[in-house]
Amino acid sequence: MIGAVLRSAGANVELLPVVEDDASAHRAALERGLEADVLVSSGGVSMGPHDLVRRVAADLGVEEVFWGVAMKPGKPLSFGVRGATLVFGLPGNPVSSLVGALVFVRPALLRRQGVEKIDLDYYHGRTTASLARNPHRDEFVRARRRLEETDVVLEPVSGQESHMIVRAASADALVHVPRGEGEIAPGAAVRFLSLA
Repeated sequence: MIGAVLRSAGANVELLPVVEDDASAHRAALERGLEADVLVSSGGVSMGPHDLVRRVAADLGVEEVFWGVAMKPGKPLSFGVRGATLVFGLPGNPVSSLVGALVFVRPALLRRQGVEKIDLDYYHGRTTASLARNPHRDEFVRARRRLEETDVVLEPVSGQESHMIVRAASADALVHVPRGEGEIAPGAAVRFLSLA
């Protein structure tokens, strides 16, 4: 199911309604969205029987550049192009969609607006808990931050699964845990993206 389609033409932005889980509804929504400079959908890009976005987009001439990223949350993310239109397929889980939008969509939109140097806006702090590293993917851990003297301290929230939006709502930071072996020890320096 497509949670929403963002249609942007120049300075105009249009949110299209939620689309039913059938190919003809997806086709109509994606055709409309492909008239824009950038199309962003949420949901329907994984491997289930109702995950129709990538298949329908391909039928409409979208050339898929990649599908699946080494990142948690947000692994089933797709990116393609049709002519000059950028097409992002974000996962349907809310936190996965949020992380995908921050890490992939926002930098692309800034570049489209003429910003020359695009960097993710990482800040520096230290973690209150150990953070396990994954050898195959980067992870973004939702956390609450507070200031202690001159340090930003980041406390991971409980319930890191990507569908746990209520627990994620209390987070105001995403701590970047780069892929690798072992763990990041409590008190260690980390980088984070701000959610506030």
